[in-house]
Order: sequence, then C-alpha cells, then structure tokens
Amino acid sequence: MRQSLATKLAGLGLFCLVAGVATAQMMEPKMSTIKGSVVDMTCASKGHAMMGKWVNAKDDHMMPDGVKKGCGTMCLQGSQPAGLFDGKTISAVFACNPAATLSVYSGKQVEVQGFWAGSAAVKTFVPMKIREGSGSWADVKCDTMH
Repeated sequence: MRQSLATKLAGLGLFCLVAGVATAQMMEPKMSTIKGSVVDMTCASKGHAMMGKWVNAKDDHMMPDGVKKGCGTMCLQGSQPAGLFDGKTISAVFACNPAATLSVYSGKQVEVQGFWAGSAAVKTFVPMKIREGSGSWADVKCDTMH
C-alpha cells in the first residue's frame, strides 16, 4: 500500500511540474512602451567608437568623406541591426529584422511597444508596435528573413 501511495504522489508531483512549466510557457510577456529614435546599430556604434559621441544616431551619418544623407534608412533596409537611442545612449537593441517596418522610422522620435527579452544588461527588446509622435500605432513586421 505504501509503495502504491508513493507512486501516486510521485505521479501527482510530476503532473504538477509539467502543468506548471506548460502554464509558464503559455503566459504572455509583459508589454512595455519605450521612447527614443530608431537607429542603425552598425553606424551608430562605429560613430560612437570613432568620435566618442553619438554622431550617427540620426538618419544622416557622418562618414570619412562627409555626411551621407539617409544612411540610417539604407542600412536598416539592408537589415543592419536596429536599436533605440534615448538621447544619451542606446536604450534598447531590437530583436527584429528592421527592413520591413523599422527602416522608415530611422532617426525619427517614436514610441515602441513590445517586451524585454533576456537580462537588463543586454537590453534586448522585441518590438510589436511603433508610432511616430501621436500618430497611429503600426505593427512591426519581424518575420522577414535576411
């Protein structure tokens, strides 16, 4: 009888564990809204490393031969990584191919809705919706492949 009870308790414990894991996996992530300007991470990071300031945190970028108009848009359309610049630093790195949606917002002040993924040190943000100023929210299309 004891073995049967122990077996039943072990089975119940295993069921509860599996049910708890399944429930945790089905929970929706906590949504957040963040503000800043969309940047091409490649040029913004290189510009900061070379000049010691965020010279390429807008759509037009400083290059060795002068300012390149629309460089941020071009780089994001080419699927370079995108991020959000809060005026002082990169506040989020988007886990999304920027070509389909984010590229049109290069250098613009926006609000982005989505969720944080991973640790705070990495600042990975999965964007779901975006808008410029007080305009309408647009879905961010992250499903395009490079």
